[in-house]
Amino acid sequence: MTEEDPDRRHFARLLRAFREARGLSRAEFGALAGYSESTIKSFETGQRAVYEYHARHFDEAFGLEDVFVHEASRFGKAGYSAAYGAFIDVMAEADDLYWFEQSLVPGLFQTEVYARAILSVHPGVTDELVDERTAARLAGQTLLDRSSRLPRVWAIMDEVALRRRLGDAAVMHDQLGKLGQVSRLRHVSIQVLPGLDGHAGLMGAFAVAERRGHPSIVHREATVDGDMTDDPAIAEQAMLVFRSLQTQALPMDASRDLIAKVDDEQWKVPARTGARALTALPTEGNA
Repeated sequence: MTEEDPDRRHFARLLRAFREARGLSRAEFGALAGYSESTIKSFETGQRAVYEYHARHFDEAFGLEDVFVHEASRFGKAGYSAAYGAFIDVMAEADDLYWFEQSLVPGLFQTEVYARAILSVHPGVTDELVDERTAARLAGQTLLDRSSRLPRVWAIMDEVALRRRLGDAAVMHDQLGKLGQVSRLRHVSIQVLPGLDGHAGLMGAFAVAERRGHPSIVHREATVDGDMTDDPAIAEQAMLVFRSLQTQALPMDASRDLIAKVDDEQWKVPARTGARALTALPTEGNA
């Protein structure tokens, strides 16, 4: 915990004070709130960001009415919207992650330059803010290659996302190349919805995180921020849409082939060879 983060320091001390006043160990309180002992420790030492989602569970465990929710409203996680910042922590603890994108490559699979190209077109952003958001997005990708508790990732994306230019052709070529590489990871499934036909996901991107013994958590994208909920009815509906999209999407191998085909046809920059390459060499007159 740092001295530069007084709000998080105050929240951590408040959480520990309430827990100790109730005579609960970290393990006992974690069982009530739905977190492990080590996770409660990270909250109490200020090492983990706190959002309304977490705070609401603390209030419920203590039988309080929005005490911790109010405290958590004071701060957020650098580089993320409030809702997505909370979902990053949820993803880190998920056993299965279901992700649908209809217009972009999912954030978990983005290259740095592709992510930067997306974030740079937001109105009013500064270079500093783009740098911060890009770093945060890349940091969230660590769950794909961490040493233990790898989540199973099930991703569906629209073919449109493969063809929408962000940056130049080289940016898109590298991005589709990374998609092909990630799709070969044993715990990652990437499927593509081919063509331009309508489907059940046209209303917007969403992700669902599932963890055994816990409610499913849904994050829904929106223009300004997005939202996160553990409402069982919404989670059920989101998974119904996801299953419907799976029936329309290409199988994994065919999806990988389509990614490579789009890359080759639309984004692959041809190497300069023969006479064209020779004319590009510096001469005595233009060296």
